[in-house]
Order: sequence, then structure tokens, then C-alpha cells
Amino acid sequence: MSQNATGSVYHETYRYYLEQLTSMRFDGKEEVLGIRLDGGAIVVPYFGQSIRLTADGLKNEAGHRPDFSDCVVVCRYLIMCPLFEPKQKEWAAYRDFPDAGPLTVFWTDSVERPLARTFSGRVSALEKACDVLGASIPDMDIACDLCRRFTPLPKMPLLLVFNDADDDFSASASLLFEKRASTYLDAESQAILGQALSNRLLAAARV
Repeated sequence: MSQNATGSVYHETYRYYLEQLTSMRFDGKEEVLGIRLDGGAIVVPYFGQSIRLTADGLKNEAGHRPDFSDCVVVCRYLIMCPLFEPKQKEWAAYRDFPDAGPLTVFWTDSVERPLARTFSGRVSALEKACDVLGASIPDMDIACDLCRRFTPLPKMPLLLVFNDADDDFSASASLLFEKRASTYLDAESQAILGQALSNRLLAAARV
């Protein structure tokens, strides 16, 4: 597919999501989604920034449309808004979610393996990258070299579990979702969100 054709597909997908959102009302959904209503705008916290949805579409804090992948995640998050907030907060691997099967290779190759490869022997660099992205240290007992909790979307935390290489094993990185994640995002959007976090960590390490 040509670049122009790909751009056209992206544009049509984005417009399709916006059309769905125009018929939705989010009054009373602030707590369920962790969003804020500001006049005619819906304000969605996303990776520590605010993305606004208005009649003109999505805009970041600079007033520009976010990258297409970020638009997909934010739109799907709003479209899939559940009637109430699910309670299942236990952590689960991506492969354990419904419909994740066809994307598990992508998840390994594009989300977790780049982290393991880049930060092998560089745990301190990973720790600094996590700090840049505002990660917190979870209150849990887990055997690993580094564990951090991210909140890219209010109800969609991700847990990074990293083990550095040793004499017997190569480095490994796992990104986990809460079990209720599939209520807020479909498997494809979960994969996009995971890759967005992975890419941001890699970029933060290069700063």
C-alpha cells in the first residue's frame, strides 16, 4: 500500500471514530473514565498531558492533532466507555486477554523485546527513563531488578517488570495490564498503547 493510501486509511479511520463520538454523551462518566468535562470539550489525561476532544477533533496541549496511534487509543478509550468501573485490578500478561492471540508476536517484537535489548546491562538508564515518564514504584513484593507503574490513561495502568541479564538468562521485560483493561480498550488498542509506552521509554533513554 502506498504512503498516500495509508494516510487516507488513517484519515478515514480517525473520522469514523469522531463520528461515533459525536453521538455519545459523557456527563456522569467522569469518574468511570477519569476524564474532565470543560465546557464543550472532553479532557483526557494521556501520558501526563491533556488531550482535548471538541467538535474539531483531538488536540494536544500544543493545539495540534496527536499522532494517529495516540488518536486511536484515546478515541477507543472513550468509545468503549463502560457503564460502571470494573473492579478486576489483578495484573495480567497481554497474551492472556481475549483476542490478543494474533497480536502476541507483535507485542513481543515491538513492545517488550526492544526494552529488554536496549536496557540490558543498563538498569539505571531504564530507571531514569521511567522517572522521566512519571512512573511510580508499586507497593508490591515482586522479584525483579526493576518494577514501575505507569498511568498512560486514568483507568489503564501498565506495570513494567524488568530483569537484567545474568550468567544464565538474557534480559527480559514484561508489560502487564490490569485484568479489567479489556473493558476499556480492545486488544489492538492495548497493543498500540503498550508500544506507545515502550517507544517513549526508548526515546527518554536517548535524551
